Amino acid sequence: MEKRPVERGFSGASASPRPWVYPKPELEGFLLSRECEGCSPATLATYRHRISQFLRYVHQYKPGLDLPGIRRAHIEHYLLELRNRDCSPDYIKSTFIGIRTFFKWCVEERFIDVSPAQNIKAPRVPKKSKPFITEVQRDRLLALCPPNRYLGARNAAIIWLFWTTGMRLSEVAGLKLADLDWERSRIRVFGKGARERWVPFLPEAKKSVWRYIAYRDDKLPQLWLSEERRPMTRDGIDSMTQRLVIRAGLHGEIKDLHHTFRRAWAARQIRAGVPTKYVQMVGGWESLSVLERYVRAMDIDDALGANWV
Repeated sequence: MEKRPVERGFSGASASPRPWVYPKPELEGFLLSRECEGCSPATLATYRHRISQFLRYVHQYKPGLDLPGIRRAHIEHYLLELRNRDCSPDYIKSTFIGIRTFFKWCVEERFIDVSPAQNIKAPRVPKKSKPFITEVQRDRLLALCPPNRYLGARNAAIIWLFWTTGMRLSEVAGLKLADLDWERSRIRVFGKGARERWVPFLPEAKKSVWRYIAYRDDKLPQLWLSEERRPMTRDGIDSMTQRLVIRAGLHGEIKDLHHTFRRAWAARQIRAGVPTKYVQMVGGWESLSVLERYVRAMDIDDALGANWV
């Protein structure tokens, strides 16, 4: 006698493992609307991954369930599943926000009448003091970048730009030679939503970038080139800096180098008395809430006697 598959709940496999149809047209429409609003490719990729993972999870529970059939319980069970997988609170919260944003758009486009996420509170994230990168740690990274070699000069220039501008990883990766204004000592940056702004081009960074460019004999417009003289991608720069962190023995101290650089830059400006509105403008933050968190982290470090400058 043939055995019937055992049905399982949210955390188990589907009773009938049918192929999952990916993705629903509504998701493609949502991503298109986000792209039209100026979301970066990285943000779009995050939306696609997290929402499709949720839809896949729901399908495993009940194959063929369409959007109007999704309920609050589906979302809550999925968030619990992520917690059981030991996903970080930040990841769980951002996943929920992505799901909530998607269903809100579906309501606006009249694909569904009511969002199943509308009455769910965003998961709480414990408030922790995130670390700042110190000058000593920066110098340990620079020690691995000999300026008398092409790669060393390039890597040192990247580190100095992170240190002196507070730019995001995607912003540094997207720089072109034409964005460098040597006369006015500033750099044109295209941030989130392709918004243009200018950041200072300080002497340490100018000297380091000039040394790197002196090694080049090409006419490519991109600022950063690989050893094979090909344009570097965001992931390429990320891989390079992660290798430096490991070689410098800082992987136990620094979890996210680029955000740590950005936090440290903002904190140094605030500590030096620079108006927070100016720091917000140069750093490309939409609100002051992030800077307020940095100020709280600075206060905690001061109370503990930390020396991160």
